[in-house]
Amino acid sequence: MADETTEVLIVGGSMVGLAQALFLARQGIRSLLVERHAEISAHPRAQAASPRTMELLRALGLEDAVRARENPHAQYGDILQAESLTGAELGRFDGPFRHDPNDVGTTGWTLIGQDRLEPVLRERAEELGADIRFATEMAEFSQDAEGVTAVLRDAGDGSERTVRARYLVAADGSRAPVRTSLGIGHHGQGVFGGQMNIIFHADLDPYVAGRTFFLCFVSNPQVKGVLGKLGGADSDRWVLAPSLPPGADHRAYGREDCVELVRAAVGVPDLPVEVESSTSWEIAAWVADRFRSGRVLLAGDCAHVMPPTGGFGGNMGIQDAHNLAWKLALVLRGAAGSELLDSYEQERAPVAEFTVDQGVIRYLQRSGLDEAAAARHRPETTVLFGHVYRSDAVLREAGDADDAVVEDPTAPTGRPGTRAPHIPLVRQGKEVPLHDLLDRDFWLLTGPDGHAWQAAAAARGLSFHRVGKEEPPAVVDHFLTRYGIGPTGAVLLRPDGFIAWRTPGEVADPTESLRAVLDTLLRRSPA
Repeated sequence: MADETTEVLIVGGSMVGLAQALFLARQGIRSLLVERHAEISAHPRAQAASPRTMELLRALGLEDAVRARENPHAQYGDILQAESLTGAELGRFDGPFRHDPNDVGTTGWTLIGQDRLEPVLRERAEELGADIRFATEMAEFSQDAEGVTAVLRDAGDGSERTVRARYLVAADGSRAPVRTSLGIGHHGQGVFGGQMNIIFHADLDPYVAGRTFFLCFVSNPQVKGVLGKLGGADSDRWVLAPSLPPGADHRAYGREDCVELVRAAVGVPDLPVEVESSTSWEIAAWVADRFRSGRVLLAGDCAHVMPPTGGFGGNMGIQDAHNLAWKLALVLRGAAGSELLDSYEQERAPVAEFTVDQGVIRYLQRSGLDEAAAARHRPETTVLFGHVYRSDAVLREAGDADDAVVEDPTAPTGRPGTRAPHIPLVRQGKEVPLHDLLDRDFWLLTGPDGHAWQAAAAARGLSFHRVGKEEPPAVVDHFLTRYGIGPTGAVLLRPDGFIAWRTPGEVADPTESLRAVLDTLLRRSPA
């Protein structure tokens, strides 16, 4: 008999695992997260939260908290390229935008290191009831038709206890011990090289010389990497992320080696440097062959790994967690059949393949792309917002034979499987971006003459909004055009903000129509 039980056991307590605990808690699902390390890593690793990630966190009321913890030089935005901090400048380019210039998303990038974002996720997850245990590792696990039994080991005293969970989410990183133990392989281009993080203390103000930049990319015969400040205006705490050859990691570099790399990046041979710590990881590109094995589901780097260029990797993992959370919640509450979880891999695996490829293209741009790779390059907005899901959790329309993984979100079709286009709604006299409402429930949006749908939505427990009740005509026209419906039409939005179904106009029986749609989407037998 297990010592304790939980609905979902999450293995891995970095950004993706913490996000999984947060999103499940928002859905009212109790989870237990275990992380073998004693505390959140001090290394920034991922450097930014994408507009799509910020959209999800904003719906939970976390945008201000995340922005308040931005990296010290985030306000500068742009990126400096130089031989070294004191060497010749090679150019500048724009960093991620704080606001979406294409008006596709409700917000923009936040330049925040993983070390600063993870505490925000952890704090809110615990506030909502998640049980998060650091210095605790999963020693072993087994699964059966009803759930997962795991042995947890305290990293301090070595004591063990068993836990019984209905599902296990593996968010244990690119080394992926859970995935490996399940015999799930991976495919892709493999390892390109390595990257090290060196956190150090040094007075670099004289060499910054009043210049403003978010990050400084340095390139010279001794070191190629990225410099960024970790502390505030009065701090001397910085990070250098130098590239490493394939097969190398930080353990091959002693403190003096790290000091020399920092000095080469700054361009000052006798610079006083105090190294705080170092770590490393592989720059690679691959996708797991499967995202699910029975009661175990993979998320984040154990499901897909991509180069850091573009900042897609960690953000993809957070979106995995969000996609999975509402589906697990419905299954665990008995509101959906367990087959709904099949749609997780159906949706996220193709998106992972596409995004990994986009990360590789951006990584290889420095050495020149062949014509075939260059032709596959897609704009950032498409990579972030243009996903098209083809799964059992989407009612594909007759005649929609397009199997493309993405579409241009600046010219949305409104078809099922795409992210709901951004619309500024008005509720009780206050303007509210649509995606601010989409954090837990299904929503039914209708055109201005869609009064008949309101009672049907209430009968099926759906949140409802009739566009045109308070919105001005220009917004109504924008909505009807972007969503491809008429004034009496309706669109069903999933909790993750993707369109599940639409009808261009009125139907004979709205209540029965919604019942049939929901039964099909949620894989449940008709009541």
